Amino acid sequence: MLRSPGRSLASLALFLLASSCSSSPDKVQSGPLTPPLKQCGTEVVKRGDGYNGAARECIWQAYRNHDPSEFTTTRYTIEGDPVTYRLEVTLTGVVVVVNSKDRYALRGVFRHECRNLERIMQEGADDGRFGFALSACSGGGAERFAVP
Repeated sequence: MLRSPGRSLASLALFLLASSCSSSPDKVQSGPLTPPLKQCGTEVVKRGDGYNGAARECIWQAYRNHDPSEFTTTRYTIEGDPVTYRLEVTLTGVVVVVNSKDRYALRGVFRHECRNLERIMQEGADDGRFGFALSACSGGGAERFAVP
C-alpha cells in the first residue's frame, strides 16, 4: 500500500516534535553562582549597649581576605528610631543596605555598592570600639558614608 508524501511528512514532523519533548528538563544556569555568605553576626545597639566587637572584627577580616560574609547592626537614635545597616562583603567590595526609620532624617531603604571599607574609631569610645567608613560608593545617594 502506497502512502502519500504529505501524510509521511506529517508523521515525521509529529515524531520529531514528540521526541524533542522531555519529561526532565536540563538545568539552565541563570548567571554566575554567588558563594554562600559567612554569617559574622548581628548587634542591636541602644544607648551604647549591645556592641558586638567579635562580629565587627569578623566582617573586617572578611573584607581584608575577600571572604563573602554578612554583618548586621541596628542602632537606635536618641528618639528611639531604628536605623539598620546590613554589610555584605562580596568578591569586589561591600554592599551596604541601610533601612532608616529615623523620623528626623531621610527615611527609607538605600542600597550602596562600595569598593573601599576602613575601620574608624567610634567617637568618644576609649575602649577600642570601631565603626566603618565606606568610600567609592554608587547607588543609595552617597559616595562616602560611615556605619557607626
